[in-house]
Amino acid sequence: MNRINKVLEEKKDILSIYFTAGFPKIDNTEEIIIQLSNCDVDMVEIGLPFSDPLADGPTIQESSTIALNNGMNSIKLFEQLKDIRKKTNIPLIIMGYFNPILQFGVEEFCKNCQTVGIDGLIIPDLPVEVYEKEYKYVFDKHGLLNMFLITPQTSNERIQFIDIFNILAHAIAQSVKKVHLGIPFLIVKLIVVGNLGFLSIAFK
Repeated sequence: MNRINKVLEEKKDILSIYFTAGFPKIDNTEEIIIQLSNCDVDMVEIGLPFSDPLADGPTIQESSTIALNNGMNSIKLFEQLKDIRKKTNIPLIIMGYFNPILQFGVEEFCKNCQTVGIDGLIIPDLPVEVYEKEYKYVFDKHGLLNMFLITPQTSNERIQFIDIFNILAHAIAQSVKKVHLGIPFLIVKLIVVGNLGFLSIAFK
């Protein structure tokens, strides 16, 4: 069973934390995941930085720029995650834009995700219609769940359509709160709340 499914079966309220891979330093990825796991986080969203993060606010844009300048890319991220399953069993999700995945090769990217133990993807600029027709079979082949974003402006009809393919939808919250988890160099910037009591917090 996918680790995300397992957590959803076992818990009603779920805390998921987002961070940008390669920020603040290129080799912080594994350290951050382990620290979050030790803080009893339920899932971790690993941000794959992109040069044009138009769907993100200034905090994630800034962290993505720093991560890219540090040398972070898909190849480097998979190298950093190759031993992560020896150290934690927490569900891991890669969140990023479709362009780097397309350049890497969707099949190859999903294959690498499966190899290192990634459980799911969040790709904000991959329309559900395109996913359904062209890529769902690839995700299914490699045991990856795909999650789509919804906003307060998303129609009920579209939410229902997304729900057909989605075990977990992300609802973008309009409010921002501050929370301290005792994790160095991380400050809460964005809160995301989903339809299963799913709480996701992005840090700088």
